[in-house]
Amino acid sequence: MDEIIPLPSDPVPDLQRTVQRKLGRCMLQLQQYERLLKAMVAHSELSGPPERLQAIRDEKVACAHKKTLGTLVGVLTESYLKLPDLPDTQDQANFDNGDRMWFSFRYQMELPEERYVETKSALKELVDLRNELVHHFLQRFDVWGVDGCVAAEAYLDESYETIHGHYLTLRDWAKSMDEARQLMASYLQTQEFKDAVFNGIWVDGTVHWPSSGITACLREAETKLAQAGWTPLFEAIHWIAKTYPEQTPKRYGCGSWRHVIHESQQFEIRKQNQAENGPTVVWYRSRSRETSREQE
Repeated sequence: MDEIIPLPSDPVPDLQRTVQRKLGRCMLQLQQYERLLKAMVAHSELSGPPERLQAIRDEKVACAHKKTLGTLVGVLTESYLKLPDLPDTQDQANFDNGDRMWFSFRYQMELPEERYVETKSALKELVDLRNELVHHFLQRFDVWGVDGCVAAEAYLDESYETIHGHYLTLRDWAKSMDEARQLMASYLQTQEFKDAVFNGIWVDGTVHWPSSGITACLREAETKLAQAGWTPLFEAIHWIAKTYPEQTPKRYGCGSWRHVIHESQQFEIRKQNQAENGPTVVWYRSRSRETSREQE
């Protein structure tokens, strides 16, 4: 009986599976990179009135979710990465809100000019690599032949190293951002921050009177006690002492409530005698916003 000689096996299917596995590895790492990048872009800055901050954050997350990798990289290089001494290009118009409270922050990483240019170029190459893998891989490599599979495997090994290196760098940036967020969260719990946001008292002791807590109290007292558009100051002081006992002129560097009204330039004063030789009653009312701004 003749000996059966096995036919040589076709190496292409095995090589194809290796190429497929390595291509999948590259794509998974790219998706991890893109997910992390979306989170960084969505949370790198926030601006708006306090009551809308959560809604604005949700909108930014949803918007980032729809962006392509190329767009995300563009946002990262233009807003998060920063050259030394480069002026802030953030729109300043939103900060001119009169007595309206406005909250804004931005995380940025400053890079020397040479490193910034290198990083921007490397990120563009990453986007080009992603597009090559997704759209042109089969055009570039004949994975139905041994030579094409071998060349594709080498290319995918090199591509993975590039993608993984970018992912590790981005992960470090995200870690730094998270640490900065934690520091900011700690600051938000300090008395200095609460004084600045809720009372308009800055760290250096100066007062932003339009947004100050004591000004808000005087205005609230107006809504409770006004008579024909004017409010008796004595009654307002008594009401504030009962309702907001922590709001005192001394807290704002003033010696009296009339001193507060004078310094704030947010109110008009009127004096009136109750009777001949009787006590003088001091009345106040809020100035119009336009008048208050002119006074400032």
